[in-house]
Formats: sequence, structure tokens, C-alpha cells
Amino acid sequence: MDLEEAAFRSVDVESTGLDIRHDEIVAFASVPMQGKRILAGKSTYTLVRPAEYKMAGMKYHGIGGHDLDSAPSFAEASESILEAMDGILVGHSVDFDYRILQRLFREVNVKIERETIDIVQVEKWLCHKAGKLCMDLSFEAMMDRYELRESYRHNALADAFFSAQIFQKQLLHLSERGVVTLIQLRKAMKSYRYSLW
Repeated sequence: MDLEEAAFRSVDVESTGLDIRHDEIVAFASVPMQGKRILAGKSTYTLVRPAEYKMAGMKYHGIGGHDLDSAPSFAEASESILEAMDGILVGHSVDFDYRILQRLFREVNVKIERETIDIVQVEKWLCHKAGKLCMDLSFEAMMDRYELRESYRHNALADAFFSAQIFQKQLLHLSERGVVTLIQLRKAMKSYRYSLW
């Protein structure tokens, strides 16, 4: 399938912590893309009420416990979240988001399998092909590299939208290097999954 025809979803979660085995999410966002187009008007965002709120996470995402009082539980929001994951999942270090979502879905007896594309791995490949060593692959560094102005960070919807913008720019660079199909992209990403580049 050509990348122009592929359905992507830039996803981001805010969580109670970084332990995918035990932590929960407090927010979920998804920004759909059809090939090289961002479908911003069809974006999804929801707060999610965890069983146990952890105050320590607030310094990162700014979501207080009281903000979640009327939010749905994951079980209540799971159907709409699942619909918003229809496509190839894209994001910065997206495996974290995907693995915590997989676990939460298992807990409500739903098994999910999605393909993921980490924009960090795409950037490693592009840097290597350009003969550059990209040492800083943080979200902030990548936003700066692609000249995206940070208006608001650590909000799931804002971060998902920033990831979508970065991925769109990466798709242009990929096509310039002859990567125009999903098969070609998968092959490129597989070769750089564990690379230090």
C-alpha cells in the first residue's frame, strides 16, 4: 500500500506514571491522518478517571484529581478510544502509549493488535541517510528541528497533533528518499529499531 493511501492515527496518553504494568491513563488523544493529510477535525480527546490518582504525575500533565471527577473510567471510555485507534498508530515513543493501552484493554477483556510507527525511529533513519548523527531525539528537539512552535505541551491532544505534524514532514523526506510504500517504510524502520543513530 502506498503511504498516500494509508490510515494513520497519531496517539498520545497522559498517565499516572511510567509503569506500563500498573499505571493508568488520565487522558487519551488521537489525531487521524490519511496519507499526507491531517484530519484535525476528526480528532478525539477524552479525560479518563483512573482507579487510583497519583499526585506526582500532575507536574507533567497538569491534570488534577478533581479534573477527573466527572470523567469516564477506562471501561466506560474504552469503546470510543478503540474507535479512535483505527489505523497505524504513530507517535513519539509510541510503544509506551500502545503497551499501556493494550494492558488496559486486556483488563476489560478486549484484545487489540495495532501496527505502530515511532517518529523517533523514522528520525534515526532520516538522519542516517542524511549522514548526520542525531543525538537529541527528545520531543522538544524534534519540534525544534521541524520548526514547530511549542504553544502548549504535555496535553495529550496537543502532543498528538505535534507528533502528526512531525510525521507529515517526515513523510515528505521519506518520499524524497524513495520510501513511498508501507512495505518500504516497515523495512527501513526495522533496520533502525535498535540503532543508536
